[in-house]
Parts: sequence; C-alpha cells; structure tokens
Amino acid sequence: MQGQLPDGTVIAVKQLSSKSRQGNREFLNEMGIISCLQHPNLVKLHGCCIESDQLLLVYEYMENNSLARALFGECSSYEMSNFI
Repeated sequence: MQGQLPDGTVIAVKQLSSKSRQGNREFLNEMGIISCLQHPNLVKLHGCCIESDQLLLVYEYMENNSLARALFGECSSYEMSNFI
C-alpha cells in the first residue's frame, strides 16, 4: 500500500499477517535486518506499527523501476533485459 505522512513524505506500507507464527517471525526478522542495513540501493525503513492484530512496516516509497533507472539510466525495457 502507498500512503503519505503528515509532513508530506510518500511511504510504502507492508502489512504482514499477525495470525500466523510465520508472519510474526517474518515481521521481526525484516524489521531487524532492514533497520540495521543502510545502502543507497535499499529503501529505508521509517518505522513500524504493532496495534491489535496489525503488523505494519513503513518504508520509503520507491516507484516501480526507479532502482533500475538509477542503475542503468533511461534504458528501454528491451535494453534493460540485457542486464538481467
């Protein structure tokens, strides 16, 4: 899901299932790993929300293919497939 913070920052929100142990484990692992990693090609974790049965991770929003454009420039999809 896409959202917006009160300051106007566009964010991506990932919702995980709290009804399964795998969802809880995935939430904790992802929160721990992403919060420790910092790299220009990784989205930033802005925060999380644990309220009642909601497990939400709030990330920096990145448009589709924006990483590919950053890495390869404004290539066509045909040219881009040569890199993959």
